[in-house]
Amino acid sequence: MKVGSLMELDALVGKHLTGEQPKRHWEDSYAHLRCESFEEACEALRDPYFQQFTPEERRPDTILHEVEIFRPYSTSVDAAWDVVESLGSSAEMLKVKRDNGKWGAAFGDRPVVLAGTAALAICLAALRTRELEVELVLDAPAKSSAPMSLGGMFMQHGGLHRAGGFTAG
Repeated sequence: MKVGSLMELDALVGKHLTGEQPKRHWEDSYAHLRCESFEEACEALRDPYFQQFTPEERRPDTILHEVEIFRPYSTSVDAAWDVVESLGSSAEMLKVKRDNGKWGAAFGDRPVVLAGTAALAICLAALRTRELEVELVLDAPAKSSAPMSLGGMFMQHGGLHRAGGFTAG
């Protein structure tokens, strides 16, 4: 499976390994204003004060995204170690090694995963224990399906997030 960002990788780790409930908020696609709920975000898009942050010609194309924030497993060794602990006693021995500027990690007899940091290598190796083979492609475009219209609202489902569109009027 291809993953286009470390945030997407953190979401995979949170969903498949630690069972973390992410922090959620809604954010618009132009000014990136954050709101706690979809209703609050729609209300903000209608509010003249918040409309000043988005040019009038861009308002009809504004999309609201539900953003899920997981712990930074792939960039924090502390968070990555929590991943190891979440695997429990059923996990095979973790081996971590640094060689020629790269970090390698493997559980049991599985092949070693090489990465630029120990945290990233641990996360990729841990996902392998759940039969999830991940290829990190940092410049990959976000996956999404075609939007479906819901009477002025649009819902769009991607790999790791859900997005709702809103036409300001």
